[in-house]
Amino acid sequence: MKHQPAGKKMAITATIFMLCLCCRFSSFAQLSVGIEGGYSRNYLQTNNANRDFTNYKPGNGFNIGIPVQYKIADWFAVAADPTYIQKNYVQERSSFYAGTFQTNTNAYLQLPIMAHFMFGGERLQGFFNIGAYGGYWLSGNVKGRMPNVLNPVDSITASNTFYYYSTAYTYNEKYTFDTHRDNRIEAGWVAGAGISYAITNKYTVFAEGRMMQSITDMQKNYMINQVPRYNNTYGANLGIMVSFGNNTTNNQ
Repeated sequence: MKHQPAGKKMAITATIFMLCLCCRFSSFAQLSVGIEGGYSRNYLQTNNANRDFTNYKPGNGFNIGIPVQYKIADWFAVAADPTYIQKNYVQERSSFYAGTFQTNTNAYLQLPIMAHFMFGGERLQGFFNIGAYGGYWLSGNVKGRMPNVLNPVDSITASNTFYYYSTAYTYNEKYTFDTHRDNRIEAGWVAGAGISYAITNKYTVFAEGRMMQSITDMQKNYMINQVPRYNNTYGANLGIMVSFGNNTTNNQ
């Protein structure tokens, strides 16, 4: 009998092992598709030290998604979650500009790809997700009240410094993207945890809390000494999943 090289033997052994593993996992294979929606709260992470009397506050919004899971073991699935999500924030001003603000409403379309780990009983289970996402800044709106510095109505003198008070004006308009300034592509990491309850073998309801941290600047590198701006977003969702395929494992 012809002697086979060790490398070839290892390759054959690895192939047989992978085939056995796939056969083992095939009994768990299950596709689930659902719908979810909920609340989002976004924090703009930036340095405002160069802007006097200016602070950034978190903004509230909503999200809606279509979660898809492919279960390959009774404890593990691969998940994708195409989502429409708002990442809003508020700019507030104080001191002589107290009462003025700007609310930025930003809509993103994003796709998280996650590892989905499950544990617990047949009907009630806990789970956690971890992965990465890519997104696109779809649209924006700016609404606020700002001082009209071109129309001062009064002034006072303090320590030889003039402070001008001006009439305020309000606005509510669509955000205009600047191709030289705005980076509309966003990427980051995502993590979440929650609980699910299998109503039947086919239908499962769930609740999840999730955190998303961008690693890309909202701006392109368009100026010297640029201060980066990142989105840090938290979400709370409720949803329902519909399962297709094998149901030979514990309910998710």
